[in-house]
Amino acid sequence: MDEITKIKTRFRMEHWIPLIKECQNSGLPVRSWCSLNNVSEQSYYYWLKRIRKVAYEQQIPAIQRELPKPVEFAKLQVNTNVPNKDASVIIHLPSVTLEVKEGASQQTVEAVLRALKNLQPGELLC
Repeated sequence: MDEITKIKTRFRMEHWIPLIKECQNSGLPVRSWCSLNNVSEQSYYYWLKRIRKVAYEQQIPAIQRELPKPVEFAKLQVNTNVPNKDASVIIHLPSVTLEVKEGASQQTVEAVLRALKNLQPGELLC
């Protein structure tokens, strides 16, 4: 684009920017505002697109300067207590053997012990 064309384009943009702002602030639909102000709707949208493009292109370098450093993920050490597969407690009764594994909840152990306590001598667990 030669220098004269650049100057003409800048001059036209300077002319259209206030018109576009006026239309947007009027609260009227674009078609109505253009009709009331003897502005071609096609020209309105053409210049709106050009102005937005220039504004976007001017913002990109500023945005690139303001971008923070890329996100870096930190490696976290997670300690999980993997329960031992072997029984921690083994109770041998005449009719039954009870194995309590590592990681069994307190509620489970208490419920089993209550059930054993309520058994009558010689009663079998099924």
